[in-house]
Amino acid sequence: MKAREAAAQVRAELEAAGIPDAAMEAELLTRHASGLSRSAFFADEPVAEGIRDELDTLVARRLRREPTPYLTGLREFHGLELVVGPGALIPRPETELLVEVGLRELERAPNATVLDLGTGCGAIAIAIATAAPETRVIAADVSADALGVAALNVKRHAVPVSLVRGDLASAIRRADIILANLPYVPEGIIETLQPEVQHYEPRVALNGGEDGLDLVRALLTDCESRLRPRLVAFEVGMGQARHVVEAAEALGAKAGIEHDLVGWERVVTARWA
Repeated sequence: MKAREAAAQVRAELEAAGIPDAAMEAELLTRHASGLSRSAFFADEPVAEGIRDELDTLVARRLRREPTPYLTGLREFHGLELVVGPGALIPRPETELLVEVGLRELERAPNATVLDLGTGCGAIAIAIATAAPETRVIAADVSADALGVAALNVKRHAVPVSLVRGDLASAIRRADIILANLPYVPEGIIETLQPEVQHYEPRVALNGGEDGLDLVRALLTDCESRLRPRLVAFEVGMGQARHVVEAAEALGAKAGIEHDLVGWERVVTARWA
C-alpha cells in the first residue's frame, strides 16, 4: 500500500468521527506509523508490511479523542521539535507570542535572567535558550511529571536550561524577565472543553481557579513585593486581559496588552519602575 492511500483511509475514519483537520492528522499518524519523512510521504512511497495494524491502533486511540501529539510523542513549537507526553500540556502556537515578547526584551537587556514559569514540556525556555544561547534561562513548574518531560527536551536540544520544581516562583530568588504560561482556565468550564483537553491533558496545567486568574494574581503580588522583575508577561484566555491589566496596575505596575496573529488579546505585560 502507498503512503497516501493509507492516509486517505485514515482521513475518512477521522472525518466520519467529526475530528477537525482530519487530512493533517491522517498524514501525521501515517508518517508516524510508517517512519516516512514528509518528503517521502508526498512522494507517495510504499509503507512497510504490518504498518496497517499499528496505524489501526493509533486511529482507534485518536477516535477515543486522545490528542495526536500524545500519540506521536512530538510537537513543533517555534521551529523546534519537542517531546510531549501526558504529564505536560501540549504547547500551542499562540504561546509562541510569549517567546517573541521575551526575545524583544532581551534585545534591550541582553544580560537578563529569564524565568519560564509553568514550563510544562519546556517549550518557552528551550525556544529562548536556542534563540539567545548566552542567556541564563530557568524553567520552573510545580509538576514533577512536567519537569520530567522538560528534561527530555533540554537534553534533546542541548541547551543550558536550569529546571526547578516549585510552587509558582517560590524557589526563585531573582529573575529579570518572567514569561508565565500559567493555568488560566476557569475551574467551572473545564468540563466543557474539547475531549482531548479535559480528558487527557493534566488538570493541574489547566485549572486557574474560579475565574482562571488565581495564579496570575498570586504571581503579580510576588513580583510587586519580592521579585521586582523588569518584565513579567502572562499568556491569558479570551476576555481576561483587561482584568489582568487592572490587577497589575493596582499593584503599581505599568501594564500593556499584546495581540496574537488573529487579533486576540493574548499576552499581558507588567513592569515596575
